[in-house]
Amino acid sequence: MGPDGSREMAYARTVTREQVWKVVAETLRPQFGSFLDIRDVRRVRRVAGDGWTASVVLATSSGDLHVVDLLVDDTGAMSPVVTAELVVEAIRRPVEVRRASELPDELADFGAADAAEDDFGLLEELEQGGPESSIEARIERAIAAGDPSSLRTARDLLPRLLTDHDRQGATLLTMAEVEIKLGDTAPARGYLEAAAREFADRFDLPALERAAGIALQLSGRDAFAGSAVHTLLEQSRSRLRPLHHLADARTFWDVSPRVLEKILTTATLRTLAPAETLVSEGEPSRNVFVVKSGLLGVWLEKPSGGSWLVRSCFPGWLLGESSVLGDGTAVCTATLRAERVAEVWCIPAATMRAAMDVEPTLGERIAQTKQTHRIDSFFSMHETMGQLDVQVRDDVLSCIQRLETFEEETIVMLANEIPTVACLVARGALMLVEDGNDDGPVATIHPASFYGVRDAIHRIAPPVSAVARAGSTVAFFDAVRLQKLCERSPEQVVAVLERLG
Repeated sequence: MGPDGSREMAYARTVTREQVWKVVAETLRPQFGSFLDIRDVRRVRRVAGDGWTASVVLATSSGDLHVVDLLVDDTGAMSPVVTAELVVEAIRRPVEVRRASELPDELADFGAADAAEDDFGLLEELEQGGPESSIEARIERAIAAGDPSSLRTARDLLPRLLTDHDRQGATLLTMAEVEIKLGDTAPARGYLEAAAREFADRFDLPALERAAGIALQLSGRDAFAGSAVHTLLEQSRSRLRPLHHLADARTFWDVSPRVLEKILTTATLRTLAPAETLVSEGEPSRNVFVVKSGLLGVWLEKPSGGSWLVRSCFPGWLLGESSVLGDGTAVCTATLRAERVAEVWCIPAATMRAAMDVEPTLGERIAQTKQTHRIDSFFSMHETMGQLDVQVRDDVLSCIQRLETFEEETIVMLANEIPTVACLVARGALMLVEDGNDDGPVATIHPASFYGVRDAIHRIAPPVSAVARAGSTVAFFDAVRLQKLCERSPEQVVAVLERLG
């Protein structure tokens, strides 16, 4: 048993959904018997690595009553602890339980305006293979017609395609082109910039250059030179410059030439074709990789199945750091795939470990890289942070001041003082405590949750102290850097950051 009463479960990425299901059931059964049931187990990205979430329900004759979503970490520890009081609270909740498969509130009335479409529209959908294909065909016909009425129809239909994550950039670019044809240049500029950010996230240079060409024609040379689209294009071009030597990679800048030569004697240079996979998620991690040229995509599995591109890695990036950290049983936490012709140095884990023994700072830097990649993966799947483009997420990552583990209960933020940091709990918990209140914490911040971001941005002194529990690991974000990031960011970025926690 674990310290919280849960069953210990030693597993890494190789554990199955059925195993998690079993350990949760065995933890709940002694206290609740068949009173509670588990309806869904899915893998989630967490700050400290991969974890799982299990939905616990009370089965009734009228349907399932949702009790709690349990978070299960890589040791099998679960939070929160399921108590009788938690079950009673769930029973008393006067809200209708919604299944996870249902649409979220903000999409509940999506498409309601089309309910009054005529029978021809419905027949067209059936003939062309469903609503999505019908919408695409109608958009194409409307744009091809080119008259104002048809273009306005395309304008109304295009936002529906934004739900396709892989095609958002192309859809935004089409939306910009439609607005230009309708003579509305203000929204066109906004769509162009949004499309350019999507293309830059994926390092899709041909598409980014097309967006830049349209922006140039729309704005003129003088205005385009200082625009966001022009900046994104130049940044993307500069990041694709190939490395000439391993020492050009930031990770190896201060490594001695003798150690570098030993690394290169066992390293192999592998050339990948577009769409070729270097490693797959869940495979044993045996090598460290450094991108020499081209572009590698980081693909993560979705909880619902399939995968999506969350980041593109340009020359100089180091990947596969799990292979040299821990006990040597690590697995790949993402699929790495070439997005164009790419060259990658493949360095055996044993070689890198030997180099880290000689150069301790190299090991520290790789460990820091690993933690940064974990947080980046967590950001990409986070319901709020995932709304931000990669460049903004990189800016937020650059605000990380330190990652600290506490051996005993420690106050990390004092009540009634303007915070100098914001927190992201990786393991353990933060307890929010009122001064002079001996009844225990007024709230608890659990793993994979933020605290104090809004207070740090707006320099607001919280009325409670934040206390890290013994064994907790917390990432601290520098408040001044967050403030400067907000000062130079669009309003929507600030709004997203304010909602964290």
